[in-house]
Amino acid sequence: MTVVTRLALLLASIAISSSALAQRADPEPALAKRCPSLAAPAGTVLAQPPSWHSSEPLPAHCRVRGQIQGRTHFELRLPESWNGRFVMAGCGGFCGSLLPDKPGFSNSINEALKKGYAAISHDGGHSGQSWETQWAYNDAEALELYAHKVLPVVTDVGVALTTAFYGKAPHHRYFSGCSNGGRLGMIAAQRYPDLFDGIAAGGSIFSLSEIAGKWGNWMTRQTTHDGKPVIPRRNNDLLKDAVMAQCDGIISAPQQCRPSFAALACKSGDASERCFTKSAIARLERLYSGQPVPGAPPVTQTLAPGAEHYTDIWLFGDDENAAWGLAASTGYRNLLSQELFQRDHNAALDHNTLAAWLDKSALPSLLDADNPDLSALAQAGGKLFLYHGWADPLIIPGPIVDYYRAAAAHSGGVDKLKNHARLFMLPGWGHCWERPANAPDQFDPLELVANWVEIGVAPAQFTASQLDDQQHVVRTRPICAYPNVATLSKPDSPDHAASYTCSPP
Repeated sequence: MTVVTRLALLLASIAISSSALAQRADPEPALAKRCPSLAAPAGTVLAQPPSWHSSEPLPAHCRVRGQIQGRTHFELRLPESWNGRFVMAGCGGFCGSLLPDKPGFSNSINEALKKGYAAISHDGGHSGQSWETQWAYNDAEALELYAHKVLPVVTDVGVALTTAFYGKAPHHRYFSGCSNGGRLGMIAAQRYPDLFDGIAAGGSIFSLSEIAGKWGNWMTRQTTHDGKPVIPRRNNDLLKDAVMAQCDGIISAPQQCRPSFAALACKSGDASERCFTKSAIARLERLYSGQPVPGAPPVTQTLAPGAEHYTDIWLFGDDENAAWGLAASTGYRNLLSQELFQRDHNAALDHNTLAAWLDKSALPSLLDADNPDLSALAQAGGKLFLYHGWADPLIIPGPIVDYYRAAAAHSGGVDKLKNHARLFMLPGWGHCWERPANAPDQFDPLELVANWVEIGVAPAQFTASQLDDQQHVVRTRPICAYPNVATLSKPDSPDHAASYTCSPP
């Protein structure tokens, strides 16, 4: 790429991310007066008259809150200095809450609002805790909304209100989501390829049957007994230190490291805080191998080395509080059991029974976004920006890599697929920014996909940053488009992105 081309891309990128700031020199005070008079589209009821807000750190904007078709709660924020773009956010877990002020980039709207986007948040079409599924029992419409229909339902209302407010339609429409939001993004790419110009889908639980079902069930069997945790959360640092000693720092290729846990076994007289029982050691081995017994074929995708920075959050509970991943897996298993047998089933199943249930169920075809055919997205001119953490213990990384390989095979190879869909695997990153990584993990997925759509050049890499407690950058690293990986070419400066090159593994 020539210097002139690089300069042109940089200027275009700055123009996209800074357009809202440029427009503030000539604001439209009439928008503040127009805000309270916005009328709801057909089938939508506003919770209260739209209102104008102008308090820092958010830009001045019109706030519209309501309910669509008596089910889906939403909040739309329309900035005074609009950049002409619309974005719909995703929602996490099994959704159920309206969280318009959720910080960061995961199923959030305020960072987009600051850049001038009209941005909409929603609850997935129902109310409940993010790990619960009772709302879907005997309510096919609620389940269909959560599965996929929330995408056109919320987008249609959001775009209609945006158009009414500004007097013109958005020139580009985007989706940005993580976890279940990532699943919704992949659903949009596969089932609604004309709905968005660009989709940022991260940490995607795109196959609930594989991840919430098979992996969640396996993980539950290894981490609990009779509903009680058997791998203590308090011992998580022991596990983390042991893996880091055997694998190497920021683990860029976890599939190349298979740690042993034998040295962590308790000896006579050891305090339980400094070791693991033999039973716990065997369970850890199965978590990382997916094997019911040594030498047997794996029954599921498994935990990747490096995930220990996050396992105390998602996998290892205590007697008072179950880990979120266990609760969510139970929610999926109950939903499956309710569909098939009209009863809950809280306990983990043996692998063959779970597989038989999934074969009988209609849930995989309804909920999973595992279709490798992205040709309709390519024909529509849409772009799919996939990103995932190699250290994610909740939505394990293996399935998304397998999906991308299958999509590449369907498309005729990675070189063809990458024109409209790219995957970026982040070393050391966990699940959707739930905890700062011990690696560079700060980037804006929406800005990256918008640059791709509007500049017209697919990203070969992007730079992620690691921040300290004062939000100062302490390390940067390039994140390469799969299958390339960042290779250190200047060993004297390993904390600088410029010291790496993206190359085939």
